Amino acid sequence: MVIVELVAEHVTEVFSGFGQKGVSAETVAKRLGNEVREYLRAEVPVGRHLADQLVLLMAIAGSGAFETLSPSSHLTTQAEVIGRFLGPRVRLTPGENKAWLVEIVKAEAR
Repeated sequence: MVIVELVAEHVTEVFSGFGQKGVSAETVAKRLGNEVREYLRAEVPVGRHLADQLVLLMAIAGSGAFETLSPSSHLTTQAEVIGRFLGPRVRLTPGENKAWLVEIVKAEAR
C-alpha cells in the first residue's frame, strides 16, 4: 500500500494505491503518482474520491458548488440518487484544465 497526503490551507487530500496480484509495486506507485499529478495540474480543491461524499451534504443544504476532476462512477451514481430522492439536481459541467464544476441546482417545478 502507498499513501500520499497533500496538505493545503483549506483541504487535505489523501491518495492511496493498493497492491494487486500480478502487478508490480512500481506499477502501483506509478498509477498513484499519475493520479496525484492529475489532481495537482487541474488545480481543483476537491479530489475525485471526495466529490461524491460532498454532493450529498450540499444537496441536503439545498445549494453549493465546487470544482473537481472528471466525475467518477461514484459521483454520477450519487447524483442520480440525489435527484430521485431529494429533488435537487446535481449538474456536472466540464471546464478548463481537466476541471469539472459540480453544482446543486434546484429541481424544476413540474
